[in-house]
Amino acid sequence: MRRSGSIIVLVSGGMDSATLLWLAKKYFEKVYAISFDYGQKHRIELDFAKKLTERAGVEKHLIVEVPHLRGIEGSALTDENVEIPSEEYPDQPPVTTVPMRNLNFLAVAASFADIYEIENIGIGVHSVDSPYPDCRAEFVSAAEAAINASSVMVAKKKNRITVWSPFLGMTKADVLKTGLELGVPYEITYSCYRGTLPPCGECATCRQREEAFKAAGIEDPIKKIKR
Repeated sequence: MRRSGSIIVLVSGGMDSATLLWLAKKYFEKVYAISFDYGQKHRIELDFAKKLTERAGVEKHLIVEVPHLRGIEGSALTDENVEIPSEEYPDQPPVTTVPMRNLNFLAVAASFADIYEIENIGIGVHSVDSPYPDCRAEFVSAAEAAINASSVMVAKKKNRITVWSPFLGMTKADVLKTGLELGVPYEITYSCYRGTLPPCGECATCRQREEAFKAAGIEDPIKKIKR
């Protein structure tokens, strides 16, 4: 049974957001998508985001530039002077952290939610095996409160906007299992921080992805893609 209503899903082009997009298709009548160009070294992910949203048949796919994040120094994802490390995710926020990235993304998505009167914003964060502060339940609930406090639509219609984050409490392997059941086309997803084809296989997100596919007992289809 399909749920009524609409949702705008944050789609990076990676595994998590692709799975969320397919899950949203199952539960919502109208699905919009939004992606962000924020000066990330792996901007190639946006090409995959376009392929995913086309395959999913969303109502509209917005690609928004967030230019001020390009000036973030010290983050390996945006600072050319900082290398993407070859490592597993550490216990503390890694050098690939872009401060307040998800907060910025949700704020922009909320602006479009107001315009199109969309009641839900989907974000594929999962905190069990992620060290990023803005992937935690505390962040999601705080962001949702701020969005509802500042929404024009909420003020007029007296409803609420939900920040839909169904993967909280799940591991990457759990997310992959969900996606395989939904038929997510993982061959057109991309997760490498270095932005190479084929993916480097050494950065933390590459390693996390590899471990998830290994746990599922299948080969990652992205490995078959060559530059």
